[in-house]
Amino acid sequence: MSEDQPCKQNRSQPSLPGHGIGALYVHVPFCLRKCHYCDFYSLRAHPDPMQRYVQSALGELALKAPRLVAPLASVFVGGGTPTVLGGQLLAKLLSALGPLVGSDTEFTVEANPGTLDETVVAVLVSSGVNRVSLGVQSFNEDELQSLGRVHSAHQARQAVMSLREAGIDNINLDLIYGIPGQTPQSWNATLGEALELQPEHLSCYALSIEPGTPLERQVQAGKQHEMDETLQKQCYCAAIAASRRAGLRHYEISNFAQPPRQCRHNLTYWHNLPYLGIGPAAVSYVDGARAKTLPDLERYIQADRSGRVPPADEERITGRALLAETMMLELRLVQGIDRAAFKARFGVDAVEAFSAPLRRYELQGALVVSPSHIRLDPSVLFCADTILADIIAEA
Repeated sequence: MSEDQPCKQNRSQPSLPGHGIGALYVHVPFCLRKCHYCDFYSLRAHPDPMQRYVQSALGELALKAPRLVAPLASVFVGGGTPTVLGGQLLAKLLSALGPLVGSDTEFTVEANPGTLDETVVAVLVSSGVNRVSLGVQSFNEDELQSLGRVHSAHQARQAVMSLREAGIDNINLDLIYGIPGQTPQSWNATLGEALELQPEHLSCYALSIEPGTPLERQVQAGKQHEMDETLQKQCYCAAIAASRRAGLRHYEISNFAQPPRQCRHNLTYWHNLPYLGIGPAAVSYVDGARAKTLPDLERYIQADRSGRVPPADEERITGRALLAETMMLELRLVQGIDRAAFKARFGVDAVEAFSAPLRRYELQGALVVSPSHIRLDPSVLFCADTILADIIAEA
């Protein structure tokens, strides 16, 4: 399939608002060490706070579980590094999710290759986890050191082998391009090693230098240098070409999969469907409101001890803003917006609702508008975030 042809999406997705919540995200806010580029909420792993966190997460789950419709379409345990919990605590957390999981549930756990020992792998399998997302990022040791990763390239390869031997047949590898010191040649080498492992899913993200991170301070001090944007685009195009040769379909700006292994949980986000979040800093989208639990472990634990839902910041998204946000998210998909589905959901065609910005980008060649779909032209996928932000701002 050529890179500009739309891929078929996995049809098993959570239901629309008003029909229950079919997707659950659990945030585990612990890592062995925070990576230099990371601005997610995470704390250094330590037995006592991790034990208290798990207990409180089970309490929050008990309070919110009535909103979920089991068996769920997807359960995603992310972080942080969920596997840093170790065998016993991870088993306790995952076993509580068991009643929500059915034979067709996509049950994902994120993992750092350096935290996957035999015990943890055995817990994943015995708990019913059927998809593991490995944060590999690079197979180049210098690049891993530059990012502040706590694993080696050898550990990444070994992690994939261990998961395969244990029976996990749905593995995602996360990779990063644009790393300071990285070249298109070293990126191609990383791509090659990753695809030799025959992952069912591959995610390739451009490095983002976030405010307040050690990497930002290093760049500002001149100790690290951002990769030139032209070279970043070369890396992105190389990922598309290499993934296609390996039989992975490009189905979202940064994601590739063997059909039908498109990440069901991420499709929930990209279709702007409801999902429930558990844990400090976790986000929920329920009944048109997006709520982010405060990124504060102690307040989170105190709320559980008081039998209360943890405090959260909430934003209600309705009317034209909801349509615009859904359009922006669905345009991240290679197949774009299904116009009939959009109209059935909102009662209006996307082209009619946002004719001015869509028409402008269509005339520029950035958008392809057909009777059935609206999608980004493949030539602009690398700069899609800028285009999407512009569209939604005007809409």
